[in-house]
This record gives sequence, C-alpha cells and structure tokens, in this order.
Amino acid sequence: MSIDPVDGPLVEAASRDEFGRPTRFLGWGRLLAVTAYWLALTGLWGAFGAILYPELVHRVLGATNPLAGTAVAGLTAITVVVPMILQPTIGAISDHTRTRLGRRKPYIIVGTAFDLVFLVIAAWAFSLPSYPAFLVAVLLLQFSSNFAQGPFQGYLPDLVPSPQVGVASGLMGIASLAGNLGGAGIAVLFVRLLHWDPGVFITVGLVEVTAMLVTAIWVPDSPGPPTDLTLPQRARAAWGTDLLRERAYVWLLASRLFILMAGSTLANMGVLFLVNALGFPTEDAESRMLPVMLALGVSAAIATLPAGILSTRVGRKPVIYAGVALGIAGALGITAAAEYWMVVLLVVPVGVCLGAFQSVDWALMTDIIPKAESGRYMGISNVVTAGNQGTAVIAAAAVQLGVTLALGANAGYRAMILLMVAEFLVGAWALTHVPEPSGRRAAARRIPAGAAA
Repeated sequence: MSIDPVDGPLVEAASRDEFGRPTRFLGWGRLLAVTAYWLALTGLWGAFGAILYPELVHRVLGATNPLAGTAVAGLTAITVVVPMILQPTIGAISDHTRTRLGRRKPYIIVGTAFDLVFLVIAAWAFSLPSYPAFLVAVLLLQFSSNFAQGPFQGYLPDLVPSPQVGVASGLMGIASLAGNLGGAGIAVLFVRLLHWDPGVFITVGLVEVTAMLVTAIWVPDSPGPPTDLTLPQRARAAWGTDLLRERAYVWLLASRLFILMAGSTLANMGVLFLVNALGFPTEDAESRMLPVMLALGVSAAIATLPAGILSTRVGRKPVIYAGVALGIAGALGITAAAEYWMVVLLVVPVGVCLGAFQSVDWALMTDIIPKAESGRYMGISNVVTAGNQGTAVIAAAAVQLGVTLALGANAGYRAMILLMVAEFLVGAWALTHVPEPSGRRAAARRIPAGAAA
C-alpha cells in the first residue's frame, strides 16, 4: 500500500491556507478515489434498507401480519441508533491516531474486514430465514461499517483544498445517491429476478473490498497529531460540550436537520398521501410511488455536482437558499395537487433542492469545522443525518392526525405535506446564523490550470 506523506492531511503550516485546508490540488483520479468508499457504504445499506429488510419480514411474518411494520422498524432503528453513537466516537479517536498507514486508513481496513465476516452471517440468517439472527447480523454490520465510516468522513476536510471542495462535495453527493439506488438495484436483481439471495451479499462485499483497496492505495493519509489523552478520554471527548462553542456549526446542524426532515417527510409518507389525498387504493399507491421517487432521485442526482461547483463560485449559502426556494415551490404545489401527474412533476424541484443541499451543505460543513478534529465533527453531523427520518415521521404524523380529526383525511395529509414548507423555512432561517468563512470564495477561485474544478 502506498503512503504519500507529502499529500497527507497533516503537513506543514506553509502547505495549508488560512482556513486550515491543504493547498495542494488533487487530480480527478484522486478525487474519485476519495468518494469510492462512500459509494460502497451507501450501496451496502441501500440494499439492506430498501429490499432485504422488508423481504426478510415478508418471509418470516408475511406482509399482511400486523407486526410486519414493527419488525421492519426494529431493523431500521439499528441503522439510526448505532451511527449516532459510534461515528462521532470513532471519528474523534481517529483524529489523533498515529500509525504508518495514517489516522483514517486503519479503521477503514479493519471495518471492511469485519463487514465481510458479518455479511456472511447476514446471508446465513437471510437464507433460514431467521429474524433474530438477521437482527444480530445487522447490528454487527452497523458496528463494523460505522467503525470505518466515522474516520472516513474526515477525509474531505483533511485532503481537499478550498477551490475543490464544491466539486468534491458534489461527487460525494452523487456517490450517496448512486449507492442507495445501486444497492437497491443489486438486491432487486438477485432477490426478485434471479432468486439467488447469496448474490446480494457477495456483490456488495466485493464492491466494498474494491473501494477499500482504492482508498488504501490511492487516497493519501498521514498520522494524526500527538495527544496526551488516553483512548477512553479521546472517546469521551467526542461528546464534550466544547462543541456548543462552535456556534456556526450548531446552527448548521439545525439547518441540516430541518431541510432533511422535509425530504424525509415526502419519501416516508408519500404512499399515505397518494391514498388519502388523491384516493388511490393502497397497492396502486405503492406502485405509483416508484415514479415519484425516481423523479425525486434523478433530479437530485442531476443537481448535485453542478450545485457543488457553483457554490465555489458564488458562495455556499446562496446556492442553498435558491435550492430551498425551489423546494418550497414544489411542496406548495404538491399540497394543492389534484392529479397524480402533478405530483410527479412537482417533486422535481424538491429533488433539485435536496440534491443541491446535500452537496453544498457538506461543503459548508467542511469549511467551518476545526480541521484538526474533522473526524469528530463530521461524525457528530451524521447524528442529524441519521436521526432526521424518525423526527420527520413523528412530526408529520402529529400534524396529520390533528388536522384529520378536525377537517378529515384529505386535509390532514395535505397539511402533512404543507409541513415541508415550514421545515424548509426553519432550515433556511437557521442557515442565516451561519457565516461563510471570510475570503473563502476569493481563495476558492484561485484554481491553477489543469486542476479539477
């Protein structure tokens, strides 16, 4: 495995700009190498969350069993709780890890190795099928994958110079969307079409190993700075209250929470909206939700990279505000939509909003966090990312129930979609409290000829 200390994140102060970012530019090959592992991780959980969870519950309990939804929720809860605890903790530990391989790579290599072991256990449990065994396998997989993901998230602020943050964040956003869709596609191919379940686990395992090797060989890394803290002290420090002194960071977390909640409301409650507001039968609504989600996902994917690049030129916040305006327009239109085709059309601006936000918010996050503790801060940010779905569903259900009791189901479910507008507005308001680093745009424009921009 090649180690390139010159390219490493912890180089001399002269090799960093006034914002703590490295000044050495990365070629397109290295930028793509940085995003490869993210594609693999999102592909893994895209396969599990979209297809394997409901399929296992269907095989064990039956789709019409009253406990089916609860059983799926139990598997999903693990994917929320474990990252919220583990990613910030391991990320903070990695910030001061000192090894020949660097401070991030050891965790990525070890986490991947254990992922392969636990994928075998998951495949065995799925073949039985056994809900308790599969639940344990998912729990173990969450520990191992987040053991790698927490440190991995530190790479973007570690390695990417200011002029390339927008494009790097856009590539990460594309990798996230492609991973979720690709993972679900792999699961559909092997489980539903080829009826060879082991193919899912073999394929996602091979993809992850390949991405890990790309990261280990081509992504630069170097040891963390010295520290007097013991390992337990470093783990506890991840949750220190000093985070609250980073006011811009706290406000950005609040902005991320509410804007992502708006997207989660549509994704998680869309079928119920089609049933209760547009009058489709449940099975028909489920099939009609696929074009809605495709329109949402494709528009988000198309917007992600251009938004990241544009944010380097005009600033992060203007791009986010423009995206939020599109999201509000789309949500208002869906609230009043009388026909199904209107819903499919109106989710497009919402998708553009979410795609732009996903890349540009990531870029802004890496702009403002303390670079020496990037693993810790990026890990904490994922607490919001992991927790927004549950928060969104609870808020949407509360609004829907209250309005339904007063005005009927049609009004209740339209009010639920209207809640998205309030969530977008609160997210935009929170963003007004986040200052962009002074002079960052001027520094970002200094792109040498031939650099990836």
